[in-house]
Amino acid sequence: MGSDSPPSRPARIVDALSYAVRELREHYRDPEWRYNRVVTRVDGPVSRLRYGDGGVDLPAAEWDNLLVLDSCRADLFETVADLARFDDYRRATSVASMTAEWTRKTWADREFGDIVYVNANPLVSRWAPDSFHRLVDLWDEAFDEGIGTVPPEATADAAREAFEDDKRLVVHFVQPHAPFYPASLGVDDSAAAWAPGGGEGAHPDATTPWKALRDGTTTFDAVWEGYAATLSAGLEAALALVDDLPGRTVLTSDHGNLYGQRVWPLGRPVYGHPPNLRHPGLVEVPWAVVDGEPRETVDDGVTSAAEADEETMRDRLAALGYV
Repeated sequence: MGSDSPPSRPARIVDALSYAVRELREHYRDPEWRYNRVVTRVDGPVSRLRYGDGGVDLPAAEWDNLLVLDSCRADLFETVADLARFDDYRRATSVASMTAEWTRKTWADREFGDIVYVNANPLVSRWAPDSFHRLVDLWDEAFDEGIGTVPPEATADAAREAFEDDKRLVVHFVQPHAPFYPASLGVDDSAAAWAPGGGEGAHPDATTPWKALRDGTTTFDAVWEGYAATLSAGLEAALALVDDLPGRTVLTSDHGNLYGQRVWPLGRPVYGHPPNLRHPGLVEVPWAVVDGEPRETVDDGVTSAAEADEETMRDRLAALGYV
């Protein structure tokens, strides 16, 4: 047997056990590691057996303009939005429970030469930089240090500039993903603490409001108020954009969030949006339609986005709570 032959089954078992022992030795005192490990190793696989892996096939769906409101639960959208504003509304099922997984399943390793993608989330650029006719990255150049994210108005303005009449358009807003908007927009002070420099009352050990809620350093009402206010800001910019776009427009989301719902089979409360976890609060997303005359689009091939600066990308991901 040559040296390049795959290891035998007993050798693979030994390697796996050794890896598990090393992980336990290094991390067993870390409650964050234990929490994430159970979600990944137990809750995720069982939830996929219970709920399945299916979801809406976005590239094949009927739309000319797709406006993605990152991290928007369907029930949050129904609370904030005036549903009468739309020609049709329903709940759809997302293929994923977080943006990286959604990007890999929806766009990565495929070519969409008829799509211009205006993007404020660095995870899309990390996982699908070569999938579109044009990828317009905003998470670097349009990032606002004062609020720790890309403002929705900047995303909408960039979409207006990037629009091409013979291409489909995807516009990926960060909102209502944390960091939530500050108290000047009417958010309770405790929910504003996740903006950079949140000042007195900030939660330096909680990278997202969902973790602060899990840790008991804030309240559900404060988090939900911040979540809703941040969606309201994003939705206002998105709907103003809709009025400027010809064609059929759909507003949707990549995933939702959990805020303590218990996940089967262990009944543990889960917060935020862990990957590869199927739960209605994570995968039920809005599907709001504004009808318009369909546009004729042309596939002119894909182009590769400029190589992202890894340090800047890490900083932007940290601002979103991915650390």
